[in-house]
Amino acid sequence: ANRFTRHEVKNGLLAAIGLYESLCDAQSRQLTKSAVKTDVGIGFELGDPSGTDDVVRCMNELGKSLHDTLDTILIEAMTRDLIHDLYRPHRQKINISSVLSGSTHDSTFSGSSAGNLTRFPMITRPSPLPLFNMDPNLLRYLHKQALSNACKYGKTGGIVLTEIIHDEKSERMQINIINLPGEFHDRLINMGSDAEDQVFQKGIQVHENFQGDGSSRISKKSQAAALPGDGAWIIRKCAKIMKGDCAIKFEESRTVFSLDIPAKTFLPKKHYLPTTDFKSFSLPSRVWGIAIDDSKVQMKLLGKFFEFAGI
Repeated sequence: ANRFTRHEVKNGLLAAIGLYESLCDAQSRQLTKSAVKTDVGIGFELGDPSGTDDVVRCMNELGKSLHDTLDTILIEAMTRDLIHDLYRPHRQKINISSVLSGSTHDSTFSGSSAGNLTRFPMITRPSPLPLFNMDPNLLRYLHKQALSNACKYGKTGGIVLTEIIHDEKSERMQINIINLPGEFHDRLINMGSDAEDQVFQKGIQVHENFQGDGSSRISKKSQAAALPGDGAWIIRKCAKIMKGDCAIKFEESRTVFSLDIPAKTFLPKKHYLPTTDFKSFSLPSRVWGIAIDDSKVQMKLLGKFFEFAGI
């Protein structure tokens, strides 16, 4: 899709997300009002929570679907910038465990998240981890690509473990993606460091010739066939942007992908704490704010901005 199409789809999703959030607010107010006045919910007795659970579940699934679709579009745009070395990190305070597990939207909860922990477990050292100042989209994209490669080339249906280790003294973090051996694993071991080095080369797939004549030659694909995000080469790009690096090791009983990046903990500074209540702040009278945008969500955010500014 071209830039205009992506822009229109993004605006449509933002508008849908805005309607969804308004629906959540309206539903919450209606349930509270009904409970106080009549002790009856919307079409069901409050004593029977099944109706409420169904509504909440459907709304959560709707919100998750909308956010996931929006994330897909944003990731596609981010990938394009990564390929052309135009992407710049957008750091913020994050909980890495939540970011990598997919539990990043406070308004939604995926019922499948708990089930995914069976095949995609995650362990952290220490536990729990402190908060960090990092780019959540970049970290999430890198982790997703590493998991995808582990599923594609590791044992079919096998467990893929994510291990996060933070060293407070060196202020560095290592993220390991560990999967069980897949097809042709023994040949990768026999290739030694050659395979481990070539995995991160753009347009190269080590497995391709294994499916053909069975030789251990590294097969080189055309540049046109190397689609954005298809291969570990873009994972290394992500690592470099985060001022780190990555590697892969083919061991006898497992494959370990490792990411090593600097990771300073998020420590709020005392002198940044407000000494006055920002809610009581307002601009002088006769100050006007003017904003124009064709997105309903952006207009809603601008309205809140003016409200916080005291306009």
